[in-house]
Amino acid sequence: LRESDREGIDAACRSMTAPWALERAKTDQTVETCQYFDGFQAAGEATSMPSGVYDLEELKKWGKGKNWCPYYLTRQAINHATVLVFNYQYMLDPKVAKMVSKELESESIIVFDEAHNIDSVCIEALSVTVNDRNLDQATRSLGRLSSEVSRMKASDSERLQREYQNLVNGLVDQGLLEASANEAGFASNVLNPDVINEAVPGNIRRAEHFISFMKKIVEHLKTRLLTVAGPRGGVISETPLAFLHRMITTTSLEAKPLKFAYSRLSSLLRTLQVPNLDDYNALTDVADFASLVATYSEGLPKFAIIMEPNGSSIPGASDPVIQLACLDASLAIAPLFKRFGSVIITSGTLSPIDLYPKLLQFEPRVSESFNMSTFRPCIRPLVITRGSDQLPVSTKFDDRGDMGVVRNYGSMLVELCSSIPDGVVAFFTSYSYMESIISEWDGMGILRQLTKSKLVFIETKDVVETTLALDNFRRA
Repeated sequence: LRESDREGIDAACRSMTAPWALERAKTDQTVETCQYFDGFQAAGEATSMPSGVYDLEELKKWGKGKNWCPYYLTRQAINHATVLVFNYQYMLDPKVAKMVSKELESESIIVFDEAHNIDSVCIEALSVTVNDRNLDQATRSLGRLSSEVSRMKASDSERLQREYQNLVNGLVDQGLLEASANEAGFASNVLNPDVINEAVPGNIRRAEHFISFMKKIVEHLKTRLLTVAGPRGGVISETPLAFLHRMITTTSLEAKPLKFAYSRLSSLLRTLQVPNLDDYNALTDVADFASLVATYSEGLPKFAIIMEPNGSSIPGASDPVIQLACLDASLAIAPLFKRFGSVIITSGTLSPIDLYPKLLQFEPRVSESFNMSTFRPCIRPLVITRGSDQLPVSTKFDDRGDMGVVRNYGSMLVELCSSIPDGVVAFFTSYSYMESIISEWDGMGILRQLTKSKLVFIETKDVVETTLALDNFRRA
């Protein structure tokens, strides 16, 4: 396996460390398991680490020396560490947080640094987007699940019957919400008491009935996308209640089973012992979409359904999308305020400072703003209103698409880069604006001129790519 093949590595890891794989290995010597995971399991209580600061490379080195899996070692070490440094999503995204940070003590001090975009992170954590490609992939995934269910009925029907009985008892009794440490699975964004404590509705308990249920949801979403992309289509916004009502009327589905779609899918994938969960990402997005719509359809709208005929940033490309957009940033962060006594939100650009308590709906105990101080006069603001051809330049929305403005900004950047000996950072007001400008600059030959004096690194929405670009920028 290549190191870059994340999905392949995840599937291989799961196939060698999942509980069902370990059980099978006890009776079948041909079943391959992971020597590092086996070593970690065999060490038991002895899996402790000396005090120190560990990054990814150090963890890998330490784990290899001890013959312990560094991934599971890290998950255990999290509960004993004095300081943890990680991404916002490990705290705010319910799916990730339930696996990584659920064991942290309530006395822990949580610090969100560079938190000027924390509201956007909260909203993105609970928003779901599906397009034609996702729905086609979900259809194929349902076909594979149907084949797997038929195969299991013929070879091990008792396991499906046990799952059915567990679903009668409810999600808590089945342990769906408390997966074992060595079992990767899905954690839903929904933590509605009804979903946690009640039995799964009868019409989706049997695997084949649930697959048929999910097929109806996928087909309904496909129909809505066709309508949006059609000649009479356009951008449509609906409340979850209106969207749900139309779905129920069209498909004859009930609202209550929709709330359980995500958790029921998680149970089925576990029962079928699916090794490569990434193959089912599109289907899980659809199930998550259905569960969120059904759960948050009542009361004051906290979500909006936005359907666009073209969700692509590429001009002229047709890519209709349906987005379940979260409107309330406080939904994701509220469990943290409830669970931890000390939560600190800080940033050098947290302004206006009184806006964030309103966005996140909390009452700050202490709110302080400090003046910026520098040890040398390192800031020299310069505002340029006209280009070298004396045409006005502005990033104002009405003017930013003008070819004269685009050309003048590019020429100005080329001139600056040719005279400034060190690094230059060019800031754009949005990713979409940056993408369109770079596309135009490439056509004008401006990027080619830039590369004569500087190495060019471009930020993307991918965290890994951007981290590598930033590291290379510093080295350059």
